[in-house]
Amino acid sequence: MEEYLRIHKRAFVFDAHCDTVLCILDGRGSLKNGIKNGHIDIEKLKTGGIKAQVFSVFVRPEWYANPVLHTLKAISVLKKEFEENRDEIELANSYKDILRINREGKISALLSIEGGEAIAGEIDMLRIYRELGVTSMILTWNNRNQIADGAGEKRSKGGLSDFGYEVVKQMERLGMVVDLSHISPEGFWDVISIVEKPVIVSHSIPRRMRDIPRNLDDEQIKAIAEKGGVIGAGFYFSSYNGVQAKLEDVLDAIEYFIKIGGIDHVGIGSDFDGIDVPVMGLDDASKMPELTKGLIKRGFKESEISKILGENFLRVFKEVQDQGGV
Repeated sequence: MEEYLRIHKRAFVFDAHCDTVLCILDGRGSLKNGIKNGHIDIEKLKTGGIKAQVFSVFVRPEWYANPVLHTLKAISVLKKEFEENRDEIELANSYKDILRINREGKISALLSIEGGEAIAGEIDMLRIYRELGVTSMILTWNNRNQIADGAGEKRSKGGLSDFGYEVVKQMERLGMVVDLSHISPEGFWDVISIVEKPVIVSHSIPRRMRDIPRNLDDEQIKAIAEKGGVIGAGFYFSSYNGVQAKLEDVLDAIEYFIKIGGIDHVGIGSDFDGIDVPVMGLDDASKMPELTKGLIKRGFKESEISKILGENFLRVFKEVQDQGGV
């Protein structure tokens, strides 16, 4: 076995974001049998050495008329998938679950919600979702909602609402990780000003590399680091300029995040099954060892690679959940 594969196998690989449930809902396949043109299934996760995968339920705009029903249905579909593959993957409801599942030789599946529309203005929905196993929530997608403006809202320049403030505080009480992917800059800074625990940006790219609203500028990168949080380097380069990115682009993003925020505050958030065109060399989850190979070529030590691949995200989930609970 080549050295990069040994290093990758020893690491706790944690991918902080994928949209695979949408493929399953659309009838394109399953985790067990594979997904047509998909990036993630059981076999790909195993081949890629991924030990923890966050499955995000993206609240599609067409769900907005009844977001709770659609979100609950998507969670149910995912739980059914995990149950049908219980020997290889299991839902993790806590940091302790992640460690136990790993010891048992299985993949930890974590649930996330992408879009606060899912709580439909009802703070009590947070507790319900947490009891169902949701461990993190992205407050907004690109649109404005009752919590805050998304990055795609161009006119209002709105930050966190009074309701949004209560949502963030309740999430911290419940041990839910606050995810600031897609939020407007004003909302970002409002959240940073009130949180008491580390926050994450599960999937992003430096603004210096792609100047679009959802990406992070240097001051935002520093702020996440100062809060003890983690930014997941995303693979969605092609979604905004139509040009297929290469593995080197992802490595550049990781290095830039480290340059600005430090080695303890960078991870991986692939956005698999949510990107238009995959990164060349990281075509699906099975190719994740190529990332380790690339990091080695760039001079990273094994201890640093382990932090990037998963230890940093593991730390945040531990810290947020240690004092929270349903």
